[in-house]
Amino acid sequence: MNTLNGSPTLSRERQGDYVIALDGLEFAFPVRQLEEIKRLNQEGYGYKEISKKVRRNKYEVIIALLEINRQGHEVGHIGGWKNVKRCGCKAVAKKI
Repeated sequence: MNTLNGSPTLSRERQGDYVIALDGLEFAFPVRQLEEIKRLNQEGYGYKEISKKVRRNKYEVIIALLEINRQGHEVGHIGGWKNVKRCGCKAVAKKI
């Protein structure tokens, strides 16, 4: 399926051949919640921890982090680094 042509909609006759990815997830986020997810990520929390704090599905948090990055903001390691005790170093956030 080519989604670069501006027509990513799946025709009814082809739906049986495909799995709808991320079906059942909510893609809308209040601005305040996106800001909180961004802040928690910058503080070193991973997506699973953020999910619990903002009470959203962990995959929705990953989607939010993708959107934050798409808006041009740096996103740290999605697995988090806050509770990593392997070294005294801090993860460096990079734009993906």
